[in-house]
Amino acid sequence: MPLPIKTLPILERWDCHGCGICCRGAAVLLSETDLKRLRAQRWEKHPDFRGKKIIVRLGLFDRRFRLAHRKDGACVFQDADKLCRIHREFGYDAKPHVCRMAPLQMIPLENFVYVTLRRYCPSAAADKGRTLKEQLDEFRRLALANDAVPEPTSPPKLTRRHRRTWKDAMAVAGALENLMLDERYPLVRRLIHGLEFCRLLEGCRLKKIQGRRLAELLSVLQTSAVEAAGVFFENRQSPGRTAYRWFRQIALEYLRLHPDFLPETSWRERGRIFHAALAYARGKGRVPCFRMNFPPATFAELERPLGPLPDEVLQPLTRYFERATVSLRYAMFKGGRWSLTEGFQALALGFPVALWMLRFACGPRAPEAQDAVNVVMMLDRGETNASFVGLQHRWRTNSLMDDHQLSRLTAWYAR
Repeated sequence: MPLPIKTLPILERWDCHGCGICCRGAAVLLSETDLKRLRAQRWEKHPDFRGKKIIVRLGLFDRRFRLAHRKDGACVFQDADKLCRIHREFGYDAKPHVCRMAPLQMIPLENFVYVTLRRYCPSAAADKGRTLKEQLDEFRRLALANDAVPEPTSPPKLTRRHRRTWKDAMAVAGALENLMLDERYPLVRRLIHGLEFCRLLEGCRLKKIQGRRLAELLSVLQTSAVEAAGVFFENRQSPGRTAYRWFRQIALEYLRLHPDFLPETSWRERGRIFHAALAYARGKGRVPCFRMNFPPATFAELERPLGPLPDEVLQPLTRYFERATVSLRYAMFKGGRWSLTEGFQALALGFPVALWMLRFACGPRAPEAQDAVNVVMMLDRGETNASFVGLQHRWRTNSLMDDHQLSRLTAWYAR
């Protein structure tokens, strides 16, 4: 029997506003049902699609298929008005299942499935539309009709060394949730509370700590994490040289996920990426920005204090980090390979990246709400991007926890 589907205990809003952004750069995997439906639509006979590939393999030796892209990264079926050609010709139900589900995402836990929003969609990032709870019945119908409700999954590891039951995993996740939803503190402080909690938990020997003893330990660690965070604001220090170099490399990878980035598949573009990687490694001079409409900036200028951000700019960021924490997708999106502590560290790393990107995108002007929506879309795309789910990024995030470098980065860019 399929697992029950629930919305998050905190509000999420969304409606499709027809922007077409979800049709650009996304790999739309096709089920057997999708393939049969597309073949029955006989696109090869349509004058606009003769000689064009509409389906390609996901990889050279992969047996799975996806919708083809045009050279600019858009789906082969996206029209000039940004709307879907399949939808226009055959109706909503004729589209691939992934397209009909977007931007909804299911997170399987032990006894139920959370449905939440992917915030690569600008309407989801800005919380525009009806509540997700109002749309839950329709989503359930769609998921059940397509046999898309995931099976129960194994619990994530608590730390790099300890895997326990779902009950213990939910206890650790609950502690992180308590820290991240504590509105007595600003977002930057809550993230550092979470980071310090993860660092303390990684240092614990959990083998014989269970039940009530684990609950008591988590309570103590939450208090200790809040106390430990103060030092990063009393004396804000720039990150060390090695940590700063890693951070710049990570920022370059995120830059290519920003909605203003225009993908190009050419040898010239590969050359640009190579030269940009060298520039970001050095961290001196002008910052390459790949034809993006960002003001010219030097690496030194992007270290300047940003100043206090207005509520309308902070809100999209706050909603993104709160909902990613409550849904547990910071751990579950890593395919079960990352622990809860590692997943949260990778999530929190997105905050200094977002503030660095706001400096870059805005230049001398003050950031606005749309700028924050753009960086949230960028962060969300990173959650499933190959650059941010592999061993290299896992090693980088773990290394940044040494000597509190990630907490220092977070406090530094929040100046």
